[in-house]
Amino acid sequence: MKVNLSIQEKLKDLRVERGLSLEEAAKATGISKSTLDNYEQKDDKDISHTYLLELAKFYDVSADWLLGISESREILNHDIADLHLDDETLDILKSGRLNNRLLCEMIKHPMFLKLIADAEIYVDGIASMNIKSLNDWVNIMRRQVVQQHNPDADDKYLRVLEAACIDEEEFFFHNIHNDLDSVIRTIRQEHEKDFESAPIEQPSYAKKIQNFIKTLSYKANPLEETTKMIYEILGINRKKITDEEDRIFKQILKKAKKLYIVPSHKHKARKK
Repeated sequence: MKVNLSIQEKLKDLRVERGLSLEEAAKATGISKSTLDNYEQKDDKDISHTYLLELAKFYDVSADWLLGISESREILNHDIADLHLDDETLDILKSGRLNNRLLCEMIKHPMFLKLIADAEIYVDGIASMNIKSLNDWVNIMRRQVVQQHNPDADDKYLRVLEAACIDEEEFFFHNIHNDLDSVIRTIRQEHEKDFESAPIEQPSYAKKIQNFIKTLSYKANPLEETTKMIYEILGINRKKITDEEDRIFKQILKKAKKLYIVPSHKHKARKK
């Protein structure tokens, strides 16, 4: 289970990690020993903003992490522009329209780098000239074979040369598709047992109930049939149910409109 440390606990842990006593930390930071001691006490809430930044700098951690704003302990010195996260991209990430958790999992997947590499090669046309050169060479060889040997159109060697030509779009789309499939499939498998994930297949009893509801209006005694079905699904031995328990259960079922359906033509039949 994940434990969220308080700012006081973090400051103490950082000092201990460095192997420093309060006196040594005070000397290194210029902050008095008593002040540092107070900052590490669980009941101390008043920490100077200036000292907080000074301690974050000294321990080489993010001030946002100390304050509990960020889960990243590392100081991120990257400029947003260097990451190519422009305003439009940041707005999309903050909008809630994307599942950022899923996006992060995809980025961290081992096959994601290959996916991006394949996409970059295709989008930027990095391999276009090489592919064209290879195809030109194969076509030259094919023409020479045709001129010298005049083979049939279905000659296997001629067919090999034809198959050797690379369709750039087909080749890279196939690779990119496989890369993406691998990423998504693995993430799905990792989350199949998550509480929030939907089951892959609907339980058989759910299908049975759905099918039963569809035919309920044709039952001679819908209430009795519904009771019988639920007892069966839940494994209840009806012989162990008292008449009073059965009556109360049926009273409850009468409130379920989707289950207790009495067709109008049966009402008319009773009146006769």
